[in-house]
Amino acid sequence: MHFRGSIAISRRHRNRCLCTTLSSSSRFFSSDKSTATSSSDNDNSNLGLSRLLTNEQRELLKQAHQLSSMSRSLAKQVGNVKIREESLLVDIAKHLQEGRERALDVLPSLFTVVFAGEFNSGKSTLINALCGKELLESGVLPTTDKITVLMASEDDESNPNNAIKTIQVDTGVVAQTELRLLPTSKYPILSDLCIIDTPGTNAILSLQHTSSTLRLLHDADLIVFVTSADRPFSESERQILLTSIKPYRKRVVLVINKIDILERRQGDDHGQQTKRKVEEYVIEHASDLLGARPVVIPVSGRDALSWKQLHRPGFVGSENESNSNNLWQRSNFGKLETFLTATLTASSKIKTKLSNPLGVAEGILLDCKQEIERRQEDLNVDVATLKLLRNDSEAWEKDMQSILERHRSRINKEWTTRAHVVHRVLDELTLIDQLRIGVGIGQSIFARAWETANITSASSTGKDTSSFTNKLISITSECSETLISGAKKQGEDQIEYIGKRVSAISTGLKGNNSKMIGKIDTPKFQRLGDELLASIISVVEKTTKHIPTDSKCADDVYTSLCRTSMLSSLLISSGICSTALTLGGFLDMSQGMLLCSSTLAVTGAASLPLGSSYVARSFEKEWKSNASKLESGLDALFSDALQRINTHLSDAIAPYTRYVSTEESSLLSLHKQMESGIANATRLRGQINKACE
Repeated sequence: MHFRGSIAISRRHRNRCLCTTLSSSSRFFSSDKSTATSSSDNDNSNLGLSRLLTNEQRELLKQAHQLSSMSRSLAKQVGNVKIREESLLVDIAKHLQEGRERALDVLPSLFTVVFAGEFNSGKSTLINALCGKELLESGVLPTTDKITVLMASEDDESNPNNAIKTIQVDTGVVAQTELRLLPTSKYPILSDLCIIDTPGTNAILSLQHTSSTLRLLHDADLIVFVTSADRPFSESERQILLTSIKPYRKRVVLVINKIDILERRQGDDHGQQTKRKVEEYVIEHASDLLGARPVVIPVSGRDALSWKQLHRPGFVGSENESNSNNLWQRSNFGKLETFLTATLTASSKIKTKLSNPLGVAEGILLDCKQEIERRQEDLNVDVATLKLLRNDSEAWEKDMQSILERHRSRINKEWTTRAHVVHRVLDELTLIDQLRIGVGIGQSIFARAWETANITSASSTGKDTSSFTNKLISITSECSETLISGAKKQGEDQIEYIGKRVSAISTGLKGNNSKMIGKIDTPKFQRLGDELLASIISVVEKTTKHIPTDSKCADDVYTSLCRTSMLSSLLISSGICSTALTLGGFLDMSQGMLLCSSTLAVTGAASLPLGSSYVARSFEKEWKSNASKLESGLDALFSDALQRINTHLSDAIAPYTRYVSTEESSLLSLHKQMESGIANATRLRGQINKACE
């Protein structure tokens, strides 16, 4: 059967191959001489399948392996992607003690059939039956605790007795690896074939045998998955097939071994009905698992091996041969060999060999794509989270600005109240009272008016400078406390909001290699609050220390009003006296003299309110000037505080922000590599299909 993206043999070709007679079986795994001749000028023309490949096919195989290597590198970068291990055959070749250079070329180029399954399913017996000799140990106990690699001898001339050569190889896997070199003259099946026997995936000898077996699946050009007729397609076998074999996108044939057990249990009908039920059961569940109808062949490896040992050692039979021999017929082994004959033709082996590394690459790239998409979905949430935090920070800053504005208004109100004291004093004084002040008899009247005008301001600002300063400090300190407490609450809220996501990232719970570097803690603002309060007190005291005391202000205002009143009184009295003298005949009466006298009187009367208003405006201007200085100083302090608070808040989540930024760049790069890999895989798939037509 085939998985998606793996090489498929057309139904016509399959039917034609299945009808192959004994003549084709006699050429089982033989080389294609015409193809070999065409490539005889190549240095590696006699190595494995390399002797059958054209230059174009060799280049495609090279590109497929390069793409497979690139996909593994990408998977390591992406993280959380199951990476198919590098070829174990290459590792074996590197550790061979003899013929190392040749082995490095031969082993990876052989068409590799891996026998996998649970212990005691009869994998070793099947291999023995294929070879026609009991080469591998078998039994009811999990005897296969090592990986056994069977391949042809490199040079029969160096082995005149055609003895089997066994080499122990240390490849770093848990299970021991044993390489057996068999003479091609006795075992033609191995001419360009490598057969691998694996430990049982559920062997209690070592729970890590399964990982060793799964690593071998990378090497497989064909996987023969063996299940036993007495426990067909168990749950553990389904899981192995689903999670470990299917992802490799390999060609798989399911073999139900030990059908002779069913024959012995069922009596005279040889268990034919039970055999059909078991076969249907395996087909049904494997189809559901793999998404396609698999090739399922029930056999008895033990019967086939017994028949070959008794009749024709080394024989490779066919489905239609030895009809008179019930043992061979009941073993149904000819059907398996016919399938292998049809499957492992030179052309199909070449196409499969070219496609297998590509299939592995396609599988890894697909996993990478899914993981990148999953990470992108997570990243989208992180990006949205940061955007929400930025928007929330902007809204919080607007709220703080609003609070600052309210406190600024309170401070301005205090300054305005003090600045308008003289206006209120003038409202208490009549014109006559002001004239009295000008002639020096209105001091008590002014004192009462000043006291009355200060009653309102005293309740809010205090009559003396120290009280006014303390009032300003109280308001600004309250503003500072509100700002710092708001910043602390904002920091706690944002950390609580992103806490769970940050925890998942920093501990790697999101399942990728990208982790957040650094720790996110709630920002501390105590020091900033203390510094801000100290700066506020300093600015307020510096601004108000030159403001005169209340009594000094009263004296200054009184003196200014005296001058104004004296000037006004002088002008008025001059005008009145001139008019009186003129009317009394003491002065020449003329129209000009009367006009001059009237002008003096009117000017004097008008100068009094104008002069008093000027005094009030001057007093107000001086206080507002001080208020403006204080406002500028406080604005600078609070602006700097807000900037520092925002910096603290940003620094608190900086590891998270850096992670999101880095993840965005990383995913962009990984996505480009993944898209490029998929495009190359599609191109190679088309070229391979065309090259193998």
